[in-house]
Amino acid sequence: MSGELPVVFVWRAMRTFSPHSGCAPLMTELNAHGIEFFSTWAEVQKRSWTLGNFMRKWGWRYYGSTWNSLLPFWGEGRILKQLPQSGRPYPVHFWWGEFGAPVNPRPYHRKGARVVVSLHCSASRWDKVWLRPDRYANADQVVLTSESQRPFVARHVPPGRISVILHGVRSEVYVPGARKTGGKARFRLWLMGNTERDHDFMEAVVRKLPADRFELRLRVPPRWSRQYEGLPSVTILPRLSDAEMLAEYQQADVLAMPMLDSAANNVILESMACGTPVMVNRVGGVPEYVDPACNFVMSNDRNADEWVEKLLWLEKNRDVAERMRPATRAWAERFDWKIIAEDYRAMYRDVLSREQ
Repeated sequence: MSGELPVVFVWRAMRTFSPHSGCAPLMTELNAHGIEFFSTWAEVQKRSWTLGNFMRKWGWRYYGSTWNSLLPFWGEGRILKQLPQSGRPYPVHFWWGEFGAPVNPRPYHRKGARVVVSLHCSASRWDKVWLRPDRYANADQVVLTSESQRPFVARHVPPGRISVILHGVRSEVYVPGARKTGGKARFRLWLMGNTERDHDFMEAVVRKLPADRFELRLRVPPRWSRQYEGLPSVTILPRLSDAEMLAEYQQADVLAMPMLDSAANNVILESMACGTPVMVNRVGGVPEYVDPACNFVMSNDRNADEWVEKLLWLEKNRDVAERMRPATRAWAERFDWKIIAEDYRAMYRDVLSREQ
């Protein structure tokens, strides 16, 4: 842990861990040390569903989150063993607080650590995720990715221990590319991802768009893509490599992605960084991330005809979205992780300056 400000990140193991998303680029900017934890109950459940389910519910009750992956004492004990014993305070940052956030910070304090917890859950799911929403309240600092989360967190955490730091994007990776325009190409829409996409609404929109003029290119999990099967304007894509995904961002005319709710959203940031304007409804943290001057921020009344009318107009006036691309890219550059990392450094210094 070299550098001006030693930082330790703790995060839950994911099926895929991209160096371009999640906490990885922020860790790189901060020169942070990483500790990865695994869901012990899930491994046990492969051998004994009853025992694994018992362990899972035990963790839920203790930590207060239905998404929690740590086991009391066991999971945190493994993390504490990996923390350095420091002569000066340093931040230990639980990046996915919903999956792992300590209830009692005192063992960490004894090692010189100050506990920072990030919460990424959108406001609409808060009451479903948190069985005991006060359990993260003992952290030295709680970090949100959107002001839309604040009303829920403020029920349990004093204002001085809440920070809102917007999510970032690797703008040196997600970049504009040469555009393939002209001819009789259909107006290309792009939709990707998993969490909180409003697929019922998007299906209703696509059914009203002429298939000879529009193509929706879709990369979502099978449970969502099935409802688009058979629609002539929809192309369901297989798993994409990083290069293939970047090309989809770059060649789309518009990212069309209605949301049920949102705090931060990687796909929105990555699309804008590629210069591709975003068409999204005004919900959750969208107004904090999407500038309507160079994107298309729609009303939140789930009016499919409004979206269809706008898309038909954009298809006829393709130069409108095309001219927006430089401004969309410029807007996204303010979310570069190099810039966002400075906000984290300032927050860490503030936490470390407090008396315990």
